[in-house]
Amino acid sequence: MSTSKSQYLALPFILIGTLSLLYFGALAPDAVSKLFTMPIVDNAFIDSKLKHQLFTLAIALFILFITYLFAKKNALIFYKAGTLNAPAGPVRWLGIKNTDTWKIVGRNFAIIISVVTGIFIYLNVARGQTLESEHVRFLPFILLFSMMNAFNEEAITRLSLVTALHGRVPNTVIYLASALLFGIPHYFGVPGGIVGAIMSAFLGWLLAKSIIETRGMFWAWFIHFLLDVIIFTGLFLVAL
Repeated sequence: MSTSKSQYLALPFILIGTLSLLYFGALAPDAVSKLFTMPIVDNAFIDSKLKHQLFTLAIALFILFITYLFAKKNALIFYKAGTLNAPAGPVRWLGIKNTDTWKIVGRNFAIIISVVTGIFIYLNVARGQTLESEHVRFLPFILLFSMMNAFNEEAITRLSLVTALHGRVPNTVIYLASALLFGIPHYFGVPGGIVGAIMSAFLGWLLAKSIIETRGMFWAWFIHFLLDVIIFTGLFLVAL
């Protein structure tokens, strides 16, 4: 393994960024709105979520910049969409064969994980709620927040982590670190609890693998985006 040990200097920033996701997302969800009291939109719930996403985006971009400074060589490798049909490393217990590509693996897991997340969100968040025609007007916000949240969380907990550690430690260690970094905070988030943390840890492991093997973050962002569409839909149904 090569590359500079200065890559490790990005890790404290990544950890702080992850803790900020936990704090502003689950422990103090209204903190950003209290910091920035001037409304952007009239609806209080949407205004709060929009401010949160914009604030988190600033954190994500800052951490990507810091990681770039300390691990420029790796940033030039991973800071892109990547090769969508790159070969996927075989994982027997997941049914991933050595002939599979990420076009197949990404598509399959996008479907499987979305279905599982949908069931979980329905049973634990949206059960008893009904989808009305008037809710369609919230779809642009659901899609916007899902795109932003997926990028922000992937940038902070996955892309930066991969960039900071690649070439210094084995990939298996990076996958495990991503699983822990993503899984533990989601115990307090949505989906939450033990089941939510395990689901998120698996997602962290899988998406870190996708970034390294495709040399980019498209599949990580896209799968995360689909899950967030389901999650934000549930949150909107409950809140509005």
